Amino acid sequence: MALVDFSLAFNCVKHDLLGRKLQNEFGFSTSACSLITSYLSQRSQAVHHNGHFSSHRPLTDGTPQGSCLSALLFTIYINSLPSVLRCQYHLYADDLQVYVSGPKNDLDRLITALNDDLHAIECWAITNKLFPNPAKTKAIIFCKDGVVNPQIDVRFCGETIDLSDEVTNLGLIMDSRLKWSGQVNSVTMKVYNTLRTFRRFQKVLSMQTRHKLAQAVLIPFFLYCDAVYYPGLSAAQKEQLHRCFKSVIRFVYGLRRFDSTRAVRHTLMGCDLTENYLRRVCCFMHTVYNGKAPEYIAQHVRRGNNQRARSFIIPRHTTSTRRSLLIYGASTWNSQPLTIRNQTTMSTFKAALNRA
Repeated sequence: MALVDFSLAFNCVKHDLLGRKLQNEFGFSTSACSLITSYLSQRSQAVHHNGHFSSHRPLTDGTPQGSCLSALLFTIYINSLPSVLRCQYHLYADDLQVYVSGPKNDLDRLITALNDDLHAIECWAITNKLFPNPAKTKAIIFCKDGVVNPQIDVRFCGETIDLSDEVTNLGLIMDSRLKWSGQVNSVTMKVYNTLRTFRRFQKVLSMQTRHKLAQAVLIPFFLYCDAVYYPGLSAAQKEQLHRCFKSVIRFVYGLRRFDSTRAVRHTLMGCDLTENYLRRVCCFMHTVYNGKAPEYIAQHVRRGNNQRARSFIIPRHTTSTRRSLLIYGASTWNSQPLTIRNQTTMSTFKAALNRA
């Protein structure tokens, strides 16, 4: 997989080219395109430093920073990029991941296919006046046993992209063997660092305020992308997260370091951390079962033939893939009572899970 980086992507949008894309690719009328062009043009920018403003300079390119339309207009601008790709991809605004999969003994062909797409991205970027950044572009090979192959040569914009053992993809830290140690360490480090700051003011914060801080700031660290990595965690990694979560509970309720949290462990999220992870995996599988998941996810699982059972067919898998999201998720879904699986809306499904 290659994680492609563009330099200052939002600032490089050409207004005239965006107007042509709106008209030719999306069917905008001439007057609508003129309105968008008027919105983008005749803008200027100044810098405020030490109480003084610099002179204003015109902005001839880019979408307005902080504007609610900025991301949408950039998405429209980059929308044609996937048409030049042959490998699979994920594209979210200016975050692009291109990936290809296959057997380990076919690695040379896979690298060639990836390089072909990277070259196509380079050509597309030149045509559309964007600037790829090979220095920040990352490449990684996911393989259970690891890959030792000095002949691997991933190239982008004339430069060799060194293979990484660990990459950050939209805030999720992924290592080449999907062991998730970097992600777990990152979560716990963020929580402990934030707790260290909060504890300086603990004596002047009421329990209600500490509870709100935990809900708004600390718990989201545990929940971000949890359904992706939690099924693959080892027992030691799960225990690491549990110890960290107990520190949050002790902060909220003013408990000492070694005080038991058993009596209040359900109060922050309505259940303990493990149960919350299981519920969120079930919610993800509810989305898959009801046909609301992307095709690249839905194609890997099949619903059972008995519609009344509302279950998944567990595909054949190895010991290592048993902990993958879809295998683990399908098994967890099938283990839920039928009264829960029968809920068709997400709100009623969550309510049924909470009552169980």
